[in-house]
Amino acid sequence: MANNFGGRGVLRVVGPAALNAAIKAQDEAKATAAAAQDTDATTLSNLAAHIRTQFDIMKTHRNGSSGWSERLLAALRAFNRQYDNSKLAQIQEFGGSEVYAGMIAMKCRGASSLLRDVYLSPDRPWGIQPPADPDIPEEIIGHIGQLVGIESETNAQAGIPPDLNAIRDRTLHLMQAAREAAKKRAADQACIAEDKIDELLTEGKFYTAIAEFLVDLPLFPFACVKGPVVRIVPTVVWDKGKAVVQQKPRLFWNRVSPFDVYWTPGAADIEDAAVIERTRVTRADLNDLLDLPGYNQDAIRAVLDEYGRGGINDDWDTTDAERATQESRENPLLNRSGMIACLEFHGNVQGRMLLEYGLDAKQIPDPLRDYMVQAWLIGRHVIKVQFSPSPRKRHPYFITSFEKVPGTPVGNGLPDLLGGVEEVANATLRALVNNLSIASGPQVVINTDRLAPDEDGEQMYPWKRWRVTSDPMASNTQPPISFFQPQSNSQELLATYQKFSDIADELSAIPKYLNGNASGGAGRTASGLAMLMGNASKILQTVAANIDRDIFDQALSQLFDMIMLTDTSGMLTGEESIKVMGVAVAIQRETERSRQMEFLQVTANPIDNAIMGPGGRAKVLRKVSESIGMDGEAIVPTDEEVKANAQQQQAAALAQQGAEAQGNQQGSTVTSDMGPRTAIAGSAGHAG
Repeated sequence: MANNFGGRGVLRVVGPAALNAAIKAQDEAKATAAAAQDTDATTLSNLAAHIRTQFDIMKTHRNGSSGWSERLLAALRAFNRQYDNSKLAQIQEFGGSEVYAGMIAMKCRGASSLLRDVYLSPDRPWGIQPPADPDIPEEIIGHIGQLVGIESETNAQAGIPPDLNAIRDRTLHLMQAAREAAKKRAADQACIAEDKIDELLTEGKFYTAIAEFLVDLPLFPFACVKGPVVRIVPTVVWDKGKAVVQQKPRLFWNRVSPFDVYWTPGAADIEDAAVIERTRVTRADLNDLLDLPGYNQDAIRAVLDEYGRGGINDDWDTTDAERATQESRENPLLNRSGMIACLEFHGNVQGRMLLEYGLDAKQIPDPLRDYMVQAWLIGRHVIKVQFSPSPRKRHPYFITSFEKVPGTPVGNGLPDLLGGVEEVANATLRALVNNLSIASGPQVVINTDRLAPDEDGEQMYPWKRWRVTSDPMASNTQPPISFFQPQSNSQELLATYQKFSDIADELSAIPKYLNGNASGGAGRTASGLAMLMGNASKILQTVAANIDRDIFDQALSQLFDMIMLTDTSGMLTGEESIKVMGVAVAIQRETERSRQMEFLQVTANPIDNAIMGPGGRAKVLRKVSESIGMDGEAIVPTDEEVKANAQQQQAAALAQQGAEAQGNQQGSTVTSDMGPRTAIAGSAGHAG
């Protein structure tokens, strides 16, 4: 039977027990959903909060009592020859000259040039050192035993009794030859590996990063290089004349601005510190990360959704506005470029946080232990977490200073060493310019009461006629117009400025003649100037030692580990070692070149040539030509060509000697045959 309720709703009636059960089930479902949502928020916030807390601690220490941020800004202002706002306001209030001496910028350029000559010259400041005593392969040792056994059996069959001493000596001789061959093979393999590693460094822009690092080193309290970092880059491969684009991994190095790297405040060595680098990415960069494995796709999409079409700079620092002005970049507070701030964290994190984030439990056997990881945080979203690929559990940041301070990674740059001298020099130079300006002409005193009403006392020009009124007071003898010349103190001020310039030379160990300025005393001659420049290079050996120890040795060791972990071609055996020679290059370059030229001159005599032979002389010529920047292999013939030429010359000499001997023999035969006839003819002539 159908009931018609006129389109009105029907109220369902249930019992109290059923109603309570439904309400309880609904409450449980809401609680479960809320718990799941809270768990997700906690999972993200635990790791993100840890990174955020570390960054706040590092930033507070940096901008607080340490004063690093202000030192960095002061260095940038000195390099750009600009006064800070307070000093500039005082100068403008006085109305004087705003000239800036620029001593620090000049010294920084000189120091960078010296260091570039050491580390970016054709001579590599590093090398691969083969093992001193490489192992002899087991098969070679077996072959030596077989050879000695065969020789003993052959002697026994020939009736020669076995001699144990002879067998031992023969074995030792063969083992020594095998050891020398192993050393030669290890040295050749080290040379090949060195060329391949240099190719990796060149492709990964290592030397570009070093060039930028050498500009930062004398300028800032510390300078930083990062690498190797693996990036997937498009590579063009040509297949039968067609370009094929392949995505291949490659190692890269880059210079990191001192403004963007932070570390644990209490660390005495950067190797033991947790490091956070502040980077800037675009929406295009985030879109590219969506296709790469290992990234949290949901977190990246959340970042793209929250930040909309624009960018955001959550983690800006107090130095960013003035830094952007000094670097001629956009103020990050405006951020019309749509840049998004990202914190790259390198440090230890408790295993419990990593498990909550979702990493594999097999890689975290103990949740209470700390594990070295790399994490990327944007806003409140961790877009990627991975374990550190370094077997040494070390972050890829390498930091050193122009002048190191014990107990801290932060040292002193040239602005720290020359700040006071630069300030006095600037004050002296401003006073000099002001004095020259004032003393350039006479000062005029005009008694306006004596001027005629239509006379303009503000204009002065040659042969001007002044109209004045009579003196109302007969006793007043003051002239209507008077002139006086201010005293010029330019000589004293210039001498003061020159003295402080000399003090800057002493404090910085960067003499002015390194920048091409004329030098008196020993620098008036070419040899004296070379000696002074050599002394300046010796003074910078301490800086080169810092770079060798903290940058090249550490960075190349990190690369050595990466190659050993990933390379399957057998480029390295693991027994080699990194040899950094920056200090040696700085010390020995000029000395070695002069000694090589002297050696060439001294050995240019028949006795030494007979001892060295053509092959030895050719090796010396190759070495000397390479030391002066020429291609020795292309100029000097190879050992095989030298040997062939020597054999040809010897054969030609022997042929010439044979021809001369044969000619002498024929001449003596003719003389003996004609001797009697000549004697008879002579007698006949005498008789006639």
